Amino acid sequence: MEDGFERAFAELFGRYRERVYAIAFRVVGNAVDALDVVQESFALVFRKLHSFRGGSLFSTWLFRIVVNCSIDHRRKRDVARSPLVQGLSAEIDFIDDSPSPDQRAETKELGHQVQAAISLLSPKLRAILALRYLEDMSYEHLAATLGLSLGTVKSRLARAHLALESVVRNRFPQLDTSIAAPDSVGDVG
Repeated sequence: MEDGFERAFAELFGRYRERVYAIAFRVVGNAVDALDVVQESFALVFRKLHSFRGGSLFSTWLFRIVVNCSIDHRRKRDVARSPLVQGLSAEIDFIDDSPSPDQRAETKELGHQVQAAISLLSPKLRAILALRYLEDMSYEHLAATLGLSLGTVKSRLARAHLALESVVRNRFPQLDTSIAAPDSVGDVG
């Protein structure tokens, strides 16, 4: 029985590890801390898997754990040292149909600047942006994952867009501010 549990857990890990890492990276802001969060999250899932009752999707339960671990990790790190933007270069990868070296460099630099701007937001705002755009979650799925009301999700996402727009405008004026609010006003998720 225990061997079957470990095989099932290994399958879950294989299925979700990249998505868990991507969410963690967007919240904590660097590769080393994201790997720590992945380890913490899956260790917690391993210990608590028996408590998952199936009242929601497994991914909803897992992503909530990842977001909480990421926010906790970031808070602990921020107490220990001032916030720094690190480890961005290896993590941002864009697809370019005609990638000349100059275009690749520009795209990579844009990715660095966008991630740097996002890293200046609070962990809660970073988490909601990561889940909405990285995981392409609907507002309803965000509400279930984060344990929030639909109104709170919409409000927090709107605050995240405004905060990102402000950061871009003030710290990265060379970026087009239209990237800060990709949802249209009428979008309901």
